[in-house]
Amino acid sequence: MSLMNLLFGTKTIFGSVGVATIELDALLNETTVMSSQITEYPVEDGTIVSDHITLDSERLTIEGVISGAGSLFGIKAGKAELINAKETLRELHRTRELITIVTGVDLYEDFAIESCSIARNNEYGEQYQVELALRKIKKVTLKTEDMPPEKSGKSTQGKAGKTKSNAGKAKTGTPSPSQEARVPMSRAGAYSGKGAV
Repeated sequence: MSLMNLLFGTKTIFGSVGVATIELDALLNETTVMSSQITEYPVEDGTIVSDHITLDSERLTIEGVISGAGSLFGIKAGKAELINAKETLRELHRTRELITIVTGVDLYEDFAIESCSIARNNEYGEQYQVELALRKIKKVTLKTEDMPPEKSGKSTQGKAGKTKSNAGKAKTGTPSPSQEARVPMSRAGAYSGKGAV
C-alpha cells in the first residue's frame, strides 16, 4: 500500500489537463521545516531590537522507496515502473512544475522540487531509494486600486495609469547652430544630421 503520492498536472493527447501520480511504496522519513527571519538592530545602550518577522517558505524533505514489485492492492510493471518513475521525477524537476504531496497525515500543495536524489544499488535490489527536497511556492496576485480624486494633484488628474496612450513623437533632424555650438569639439565632426555616428 502506498503511503505517499505526488500529484501533478499532465497534458493528455486531447490537450486537457489531468492528474498523474507517483506512488512511494514506503515512506521512510517526512520532515517539515518552518523557519522565519527576525530582524536585529543594535541600539545605543548595546541591546538588540527585533521589530519584524519575515516568514520563509515551508520546506519538506521526503525519503522513501519506489519498487517495481506488485502488492496486495495493485500490480506493477517491474523495471518499467522504475524507469517510468525516474523519468517522471526528472521531467517534474526540468519543467519546474508545482506538485501536491499527499502523505498519511498531511497535504502539501504548491510545492516545487529543489533537489531529487534517486539511489539504486545491489543492496536495494529492484527498487529506488528516493530523497526529495521540496519548497512551498508562494503565489502573488496583482491588485489595483483607484486613486481618490482628492488625493491626486491637478496636473496628474486623468494621466496616471493610462496605457496604450499616444506619448508623442521625438523630433529629430538637423541641429540648429546653437545646438551645434554645444557639442564638444571631439564629436562635432562626427555628426551626420541623423544622429551621432
